Amino acid sequence: MVYSISDLAIEAGISYHTLYFYIREGLIRESVLVGNRQRIFDESDLDRLKHIIRLRKEGKSIEYIRGILEEEEVDVYTKHL
Repeated sequence: MVYSISDLAIEAGISYHTLYFYIREGLIRESVLVGNRQRIFDESDLDRLKHIIRLRKEGKSIEYIRGILEEEEVDVYTKHL
């Protein structure tokens, strides 16, 4: 399934502004622009966003979350080598 930026925010239960903040902070990747320059996201983006939200609810800082996400990306990359 694909989501617009507003649909992704609604599905995750956060505001558009919060989602945009996570994008600016580099926690959520810049999405693909399609047709009328609308950004689209996929299920992996929604899963990542839900992970970020869980960590924030636990009181984790943006810097801490960034580090966790970077470690997870390295783990995924090294498993595919």
